[in-house]
Amino acid sequence: MADEGTRVAFDREQYKKVQALVSNVATTNDDALYGKDGYSIGSDLRAQPTEARWEVAVQVGNDVSALAGQVRTFTDTFTEKTLPEYQDQLEKAEKLFEETDDLSTSDAQA
Repeated sequence: MADEGTRVAFDREQYKKVQALVSNVATTNDDALYGKDGYSIGSDLRAQPTEARWEVAVQVGNDVSALAGQVRTFTDTFTEKTLPEYQDQLEKAEKLFEETDDLSTSDAQA
């Protein structure tokens, strides 16, 4: 909230930086799932060969596979659902900011 007599104005350039940052997060998250050498993070990622017989190696392989699957599910949801919804809300907020002369007098419900 602004002090008495202080006008809070919309800074389009700073807001564009926030929007670019969110877009960059979406891109880098998606890129992080796929390695340049052909691997991808998902439930098929193995830390040990599937033929491993030593119980500890089998458990490590299974645990890494499960963790990679969870990372993939979370990242896919974050990249495909959460970030696009957030970007949509940023665009809606930008319209509000452009229409409002003094942001310190804005009401979140409006």
